[in-house]
Amino acid sequence: MSTRRGFTLLEVMIAVSIAAIGIVSLLELFGGSMRLARAASDQTRAIVIASALMDDVLWKPELPEGDNAGETGDYHWLMSVKPVDPELGSTEDKPLEDISEDYELYEITIQVSWGQSDTPKQITLRSRRLMERF
Repeated sequence: MSTRRGFTLLEVMIAVSIAAIGIVSLLELFGGSMRLARAASDQTRAIVIASALMDDVLWKPELPEGDNAGETGDYHWLMSVKPVDPELGSTEDKPLEDISEDYELYEITIQVSWGQSDTPKQITLRSRRLMERF
């Protein structure tokens, strides 16, 4: 009686096929996670650029009213500063009557866009600042 040790050709082919499917799946997962990490990195850079621009505007003693645009690397930004009417405390039935002549309210909008596709990705930061009139 002879006992053979080892695997048959069919068993080896099945094992190699299962290993190949597993390796391909792992490579796809790795590639997907790299794409997600890249997207998160791009979005973080855009937020840092927008935050830096917003901080710069909010710390200036005078607000540069109007639109301003520029580029930082592959990121394009647009900044808009415009006066707005205060809405806090007013309703449709009771409009705001007591508007101070000593202060003016400005809205600051910063939009950062990036990407080479037909619809580039973008983020928008918006804030308001109360300025004393001189």
